[in-house]
Amino acid sequence: MGIFLVFIALLAGCAAHQQPVPAATSAGGTVEPTFEHEAVGEASIMTNQALKSYREEYVNATQHKAFAQSDVGAWSWKSNRTSIKHAIENSLIDCQKNNKRHEAEYPCKIINVNGKWAGER
Repeated sequence: MGIFLVFIALLAGCAAHQQPVPAATSAGGTVEPTFEHEAVGEASIMTNQALKSYREEYVNATQHKAFAQSDVGAWSWKSNRTSIKHAIENSLIDCQKNNKRHEAEYPCKIINVNGKWAGER
């Protein structure tokens, strides 16, 4: 009976996770999954180290700042630049250095600029 309850609890936990939804068929005939909701805000930060740096340093950094991250967890942020454009460029360059092995498949993207999250309306 105990094993059965653990199995049911595991099934319920799996059902609570975000499930992929089939997307359109690609040119090669394969179906690639997409997720219904992309994380926005702090929930989009993938590693504990990046989240700690975001909370303890980036939030309080001077303007003209940008935070970049790859889908495999590489990240970087820059602040106190002469323009938003420079902050974005510098954080992407640094993130790409941290993401050399995966950049072609999982490129770095800007997720926050001056406190505003990508995907926010």
